[in-house]
Amino acid sequence: MKLTSTGQKTVRVLGGLAVILVVGLGLRYAAMNGYGREVLGSVVPDKIQGLDAGSDALVGGAEFAGLPSDKPAALPGAPEVRVNFWAWNSQMGCLYSNGGPVTTEGSLMEKQGVKVKIARQDDNSQLMAGLTALAKGLHDGQAQPRDGIHFIGIMGDGAGAFLAALNSQLIESFGPEYRAEIVGSCGYSRGEDKLMGPKAWRDNPQSMRGGVVAGVLRDGDWNIAQRFMGDNAIPNNPDETTYDPQAVNWINTSSYVDAAEKYVSGYCEERKVVQDGKLTGEKKRVCVDGIVTWTPADVTAAQGRGGLVSVVSTKEYSSQMPHVIIGIRKWNQQNRETVVKMLSAFMAGGDQVLQHPRALRRAAEISQEIYQEKGADAAYWEKYYRGVVEPDKTGQPVELGGSKANNMADNLLLFGLAPGSSPETSRFRATYTVFGKIVTQQYPKLVPSVPPVDSILDVSYLRLASERAGASGEAAGKAETPTFTPNNEKVTRVVGRRDYKITFRTGSAELSPEGERQLQELFDNLSINSLAVEVHGHTDNTGSADANQQLSEDRAMAVKKYLEGRSASTFPQGRVRVFAHGATEPVESNRTEAGRSANRRVEVVIGN
Repeated sequence: MKLTSTGQKTVRVLGGLAVILVVGLGLRYAAMNGYGREVLGSVVPDKIQGLDAGSDALVGGAEFAGLPSDKPAALPGAPEVRVNFWAWNSQMGCLYSNGGPVTTEGSLMEKQGVKVKIARQDDNSQLMAGLTALAKGLHDGQAQPRDGIHFIGIMGDGAGAFLAALNSQLIESFGPEYRAEIVGSCGYSRGEDKLMGPKAWRDNPQSMRGGVVAGVLRDGDWNIAQRFMGDNAIPNNPDETTYDPQAVNWINTSSYVDAAEKYVSGYCEERKVVQDGKLTGEKKRVCVDGIVTWTPADVTAAQGRGGLVSVVSTKEYSSQMPHVIIGIRKWNQQNRETVVKMLSAFMAGGDQVLQHPRALRRAAEISQEIYQEKGADAAYWEKYYRGVVEPDKTGQPVELGGSKANNMADNLLLFGLAPGSSPETSRFRATYTVFGKIVTQQYPKLVPSVPPVDSILDVSYLRLASERAGASGEAAGKAETPTFTPNNEKVTRVVGRRDYKITFRTGSAELSPEGERQLQELFDNLSINSLAVEVHGHTDNTGSADANQQLSEDRAMAVKKYLEGRSASTFPQGRVRVFAHGATEPVESNRTEAGRSANRRVEVVIGN
């Protein structure tokens, strides 16, 4: 569960040395001059495909390490490592490893000889300010800066936008070696973050057109809606001051809580109507139809008014939202041993929470001790970590909560260090790339670009921690991996359906250079999660029916082989299913070249 405050805010760090302006996103961005005064045209989000990673049940041999005490560990001479986290259940394993807000006796962190202090911070501008303060201290010559924080945790799908805002300031003020970088992951959201709306949206995604969704714009849960819209070719209206009846429209809220409260109260406002990016001169009163949010605001919406279902969430888009640990590169390099040991404890904590109910229960107690959520207790955190289905105010069942801790094996798979994967085809790289493109596509003035992934990721600390665990015999739990039955059956619930113009050489199944580029984008989109993938091949009516049937099958099979060849771990046997239709299902008339071109297509369907 993550709690973030939003809205436009200026944060001045240490006498104005670094000024970070950020807006919305739960991650705030520099507002461009005049933004909001121009009419923005609605845009279909980039094509993105999702998936369901399957069971959370992991296997492995991590013996129970024993519960940590609640007595602070002494650790004389060890420097204090300060960590700020949102209140989010994906961090259960990392919290458990520390034993409490400060490293305790008997904890996994004490065994590594590292002293960590964890505090809750839900305001992303303050997270940026804390990292900036640490960078300034280092720049001023302090080996162990007195001010600032060493590490933070945020959603990985929003990392590109967050780091675009932060690193531009850090590099300008102190130099490139002081930039922020990702070093690991504590866990995943597994259903907790979601798009909630009328049941019709889930049954027929096209019914979302003209709908109004409340939420924090450019935030991780906004990303979930963007993914769903992109999967189904539904335009997004990026201007929260207008209403487009052919697109999804947004009411920007100050927080995830505000989104739920606006739905419960029946919030409405008057908007100018646009069509094709131009004002029509009409006005329309619009009200909140759905929300993007997370626990406990989804509970607020369900209990306060009801009538919404989970249209799509990180249960379906299971690899979209990894937690990521971010620190300052300069300090990380100068304290490599500390970083490696901290990550070793964090990952071991993930194994304990994943495999031992007593560890999860203790982690839930530590969560409340650190987060101090009003009205919550340890049972609350454990319940929504596991995820539940509860009746809403109307008696309709609603899915609420759901997160997962990560162990070392999960980290290696996420960042492309596991067998069968590589950093170049990793799930994190795909997540970072896809959602970086979405935010720059929808808000090119606010976020013109995101940093290259290689400039914000250093997996050397994880690699060393993994090598040490293997050498000592402490490597335990396996990674969560989806499995599929290779039966070529169609999915029972369609999550996304979209045509792709993947080009081939004339009359053959050999990809053109442009076709290979298109498949790379498709690979990234599908790598974010692991729902079953149907590839439907279609042709125009040129040539014989038998030849077209074979050609459509060959081309669909070429897509399947490409995906599986790029990453066997992400595309295991049975995930990609091929269906050939020849010229039997045209979408346009074959009487014109434009129509024949439209009919030569590959349709991708995702679901479970």
